[in-house]
Amino acid sequence: MTAGDFILKLLFPIQTGIGVVGNTLLLSAYAPTSCTAHAPRPTHLILTHMAVANFLVLLFKGIPHMMLIWGITPILGNTGCKLVYYIHRVARGLSLCTTCLLSNFQAITISPRPGGMIGLKDRAWKNISFSCILCWIFNLLMNTFIPINIEGLQHSHNSTMVRDYGLCSSRNSETSTPKYAFLMTLADVLFLGLMAWASAYMVLLLYRHQQTVKHIHTTHNSHRFSPEAKATQTILLLASTFILFYLINSFLAIYNTVSFKPHLWLQHTTMFLAACYPTISPLILTLQHPQAPNCCS
Repeated sequence: MTAGDFILKLLFPIQTGIGVVGNTLLLSAYAPTSCTAHAPRPTHLILTHMAVANFLVLLFKGIPHMMLIWGITPILGNTGCKLVYYIHRVARGLSLCTTCLLSNFQAITISPRPGGMIGLKDRAWKNISFSCILCWIFNLLMNTFIPINIEGLQHSHNSTMVRDYGLCSSRNSETSTPKYAFLMTLADVLFLGLMAWASAYMVLLLYRHQQTVKHIHTTHNSHRFSPEAKATQTILLLASTFILFYLINSFLAIYNTVSFKPHLWLQHTTMFLAACYPTISPLILTLQHPQAPNCCS
């Protein structure tokens, strides 16, 4: 056993445990107000869906890979592999979609109110539930090709036709696989672009707000950030964390895909990085706003 394998064996259970506990606290904080309140706060509803997506990522990909790296190979079979990979891909896309939705909603919320911006804010508040449902529908439909390509482990000597992922395998197709990869990449780029645009816009608004506050002479409390500014900073931190781990994970995944001999340790590292955001995001919300569920309001 190498030092890298030993470190991964320790990090996977720690990551999974922290992620499960953190998202449990996140759901207990936001789910009641999202389901029972007469007028639930939109950010609470988005964070509830985000926590559900985080749970699915950890349960359907984090835990099986944790077992695999400890030498316990789950016998999933064709049906199990199709289900595990499908739910994981849906949850991964849902995490991206909800984070993008949260960033853009906050950008609309804190923007100035001249002209037609008031109507845009009202529509954003009214349609937030529909937007969350749309994220589910989009990802459920987008990933329907996963059960077609994924199957149980195949012991084949033809490495060009069968690709081993440790838990499951897939058959490479010269026609369908590139098309699906292009569509998924296009969707990811679209959501990441919207998230980056919203983040840049919020940074600009916070900068302008800070410059304005400098010229106002009030009491010593004037240097404190407003609740809206604190919520915006938290969402910016969430978006930045997601983009960082997404880019690193995508780079490693592409490298492992185009390499002639896939490395098993690289697959484990890629999976660990893919589960970092579902683990870290509830910690960011908890540490930035210990008084939840009043944060991000």
